[in-house]
Amino acid sequence: MNEAWAARASWAPTSLRVRGVVLIGPGEAPAPLIARAPVWDALDLSKAKASSLILIEPPADGAAKRSVLARAAEGGLRCFLLAEGKLRRLRLDDLIGRPLGDVDFARIRDTVAGKRVLITGGGGSIGSELARRLATLSPARLTLLDSSEHNLYRIGLELPEAVQVLADIRDARSVGRWFAKERPEIVFHAAALKQVPIVEAFASEGVLTNVLGLQAVAEAARAVGADLIFVSTDKAVDPSGLMGASKRLGEIYCQALDRQAAERALPVRLGNVLGSAGSVTPIFEAQLAGGGPLTVTDPDVSRFFLTIPQAADALLQAAAIGLNAEARGCALVIEMGEALPVVELAREVIRLEGLRPDIEVPIIYTGLRRGEKLHEALIASDEWQVADPAPGVIAVASPARELEVVVAAMAALTALAREGVNDRIAAALFAAIGDERTATHLRAG
Repeated sequence: MNEAWAARASWAPTSLRVRGVVLIGPGEAPAPLIARAPVWDALDLSKAKASSLILIEPPADGAAKRSVLARAAEGGLRCFLLAEGKLRRLRLDDLIGRPLGDVDFARIRDTVAGKRVLITGGGGSIGSELARRLATLSPARLTLLDSSEHNLYRIGLELPEAVQVLADIRDARSVGRWFAKERPEIVFHAAALKQVPIVEAFASEGVLTNVLGLQAVAEAARAVGADLIFVSTDKAVDPSGLMGASKRLGEIYCQALDRQAAERALPVRLGNVLGSAGSVTPIFEAQLAGGGPLTVTDPDVSRFFLTIPQAADALLQAAAIGLNAEARGCALVIEMGEALPVVELAREVIRLEGLRPDIEVPIIYTGLRRGEKLHEALIASDEWQVADPAPGVIAVASPARELEVVVAAMAALTALAREGVNDRIAAALFAAIGDERTATHLRAG
């Protein structure tokens, strides 16, 4: 490593040959001091004769980190971070996502300890991270159900004490048998089809997984007296596409169940999860590795982002709060701060390599795909916010639906999906969620 610039340093790792530092704020530097800056904003790295920027005590705020990264890229510097005594490359998840405030780990442990817990999609991105966290909270039994042999094998190597179940949530008999055997008390339902273009192209499969699959899991959970946490998405808010609409129908179904049954059925909305299967970030990284350009649908498109660990914390926090709340029939929404333009995400991926976006690596725009919106929201137009149950968690209510009516609509929709009548699914799905504002989507089909 050539001459490195270290921020707010009182020491530097002895294994590095650091010939000089820039010091931010008070402190002593054992290496020769190049310059001292009073605040982060005083940094000018464009003239630095260096190859790397080492952040020893970086700013806690993600926006400030992104500002430092932008300055570093102007100087062609790659950024490193000293974390837990080890030096590593600065990653995208260091810059994006808002940490969930005041995570009540004691309450989470009290909710989970001694309980039998089952995760559907337990080998997936969110499910596996949930499993890692839950494994440390002393559950009586942890069961991971997944239809992917590879994902299940991989998480099984990491968590050998967890019970592995290879099953498809669309097979109600199989799900029912496994639930009867495992007898979970808490179920996290993370299995789903999540990619907007894929669900648009394969509407029947989207319904069979996201609607029929949820119903199979929910009924199996009720049969054994288990509470259900349903992992939803902000795309369910005033949805414009089939994936979001299928998730909204799932929310409506869970809300109706929650009002009627002794067991809880709680929808929890998350934003885009960085690094999850199908996330845009691996696509950007692959495009950059190939020399670019990076592709973004629209210069104005924005999304709410969470890292995988933040998403897992959010689900656990929501479960610990929601399962003990008196209010019934609400959806829980994770407060994720301001939405971030996706083009800024692309620029951060470029800057992490010490390159300048739009100069050394171009970004091009391909146009919104069918079913996508420019901006997502956290609360729908027909919802209202009720008292927040915990810091960082919003509870929203909507007009109550009769469970029998919702189940009948789901049955009709499932019948269409089983027959593969894709051209009729959009109308039936949006009718099931009571959304009359879909003329544009349906005409586009």
